[in-house]
Amino acid sequence: MNPPRATLSLACLLVVAALLGARAADRTERWYEVKVAGRLAGWMRSVEAAVPEGWRTETETRLRLSRGGVTLDMVNTGWIVESADGKPISGGRTQVGSGQSVRVTWKYGPDGVAERTIEGARIIDRKLPAVPADALPPHAADADADRHRNLGDAVITQLVFEPTQGSQPQTVVSTRGTEETVSVAGVPVTATRWSMKGALVPPGSAEWRTAVGDLVRSLSPTGLGDIESILSTEERAKRALDLAGAPPEVMVASFAQPDRPLADPAALRRMRVRVTAMRDAIPVPPEMGLQRVSASGKGYEVTVDLDKPPQPALVAEREDPAYLAASPMINTKDPLLIKLAAAAVADAPADMGLRLERLRAATFQQLSRKNLGSALASASEAARTRSGDCTEHAVLLAALLRAQGIPSRVVAGLVWCDQFAGKKDVFGWHLWTQALIDGRWIDLDATLPPGKGLFHPGHIALAATALSDPAGDPSWATLLAALGNLQVEVLDGARE
Repeated sequence: MNPPRATLSLACLLVVAALLGARAADRTERWYEVKVAGRLAGWMRSVEAAVPEGWRTETETRLRLSRGGVTLDMVNTGWIVESADGKPISGGRTQVGSGQSVRVTWKYGPDGVAERTIEGARIIDRKLPAVPADALPPHAADADADRHRNLGDAVITQLVFEPTQGSQPQTVVSTRGTEETVSVAGVPVTATRWSMKGALVPPGSAEWRTAVGDLVRSLSPTGLGDIESILSTEERAKRALDLAGAPPEVMVASFAQPDRPLADPAALRRMRVRVTAMRDAIPVPPEMGLQRVSASGKGYEVTVDLDKPPQPALVAEREDPAYLAASPMINTKDPLLIKLAAAAVADAPADMGLRLERLRAATFQQLSRKNLGSALASASEAARTRSGDCTEHAVLLAALLRAQGIPSRVVAGLVWCDQFAGKKDVFGWHLWTQALIDGRWIDLDATLPPGKGLFHPGHIALAATALSDPAGDPSWATLLAALGNLQVEVLDGARE
């Protein structure tokens, strides 16, 4: 016998009410199931609670992903305390995964932000710029957004804090869309779709909120597949992850299959390719190092020529102290990094090219265990574990360069792979390093064995970063939109 409609509706309302919680309560906890490319990959928990200072907001996310067949379990937490009138007081984030643990805390003051990073027994203290007076911590941002929604505003622009994305606030623009139905724990809920834009927000991102502003769903399209969070319960979210089976594979999804194979890059002097988007439009990357770029139809052409001089760095780049500064990822004050860099060039001649090769070779040799078990370890952690993939090679080399007074940065993009992670003849996700020498960025790939040259033409650079604050670096949002979304046509340098 079917239950009466009124009884069923009441049950649905009670389920939804229990999931959403009371927005006026002193403590609200919500759980979300997280999917990547349509497959369960983890859960997220958010807690907002009244504290003596005002309000404390916490988030915790657990993800289980596969990277080239290696399973990565990662837990990220973020928290921020704000005053009753909506001013940030303190905050922080913690990242745990692949045997690594990093904790960053911030204390906000009128003269700046005091940052402390703790990685094992190592501590890094930095003073960062003060945040703008109109920046909104989470509780204040929710209240402000509620006010705009109640007024019927179609566009809401806010400068907001997200602790898991760094110490500094980011501008986010929300645009009202249509009302849609979202399934919450099997119960249909009416919610309004809001399109989201911001420096750290992947293009096409959206949130679904109820009439009172509760978040029931979020979606971030990336080249690795959509990242989706759906309101759930603690029991359901945790059980779903345990029953999810094999985790989503994110590395293979980032590969770009060319129209024809590239020749042996170690023997090439020049490569020219055309890059276009398979779906959403992609930004044209900057010219940097050995890479020349020109617009071409719906994409762009990239030329990497070893017989031409590297591109001059921008004036702003040549004057930017971030490329020499110590940071949580590149701690140039670490005695081990200073020692490794000094030993690498102890008896090296004055020729800068030879010194760069010594530092590059030292990085390759220090990371003797080549594996995919690290998501993005710091230079200090990589040097001590002596393990990692291209990301650890790039970061460690950048640190050794800075320890020798050479400005450096990390470049992200694609590299030619004859065979990798079960695939053949593809361009795969890659990180390498650039050193600023005589006003030009010199490309250095520390994954190449000693004696194989500093670099080869089979690289496509998409973005570069000083890694001052990787969690809050807009370069990553750009990359997420590009990875898995690129087609490559080999114009010059194809295999015969």
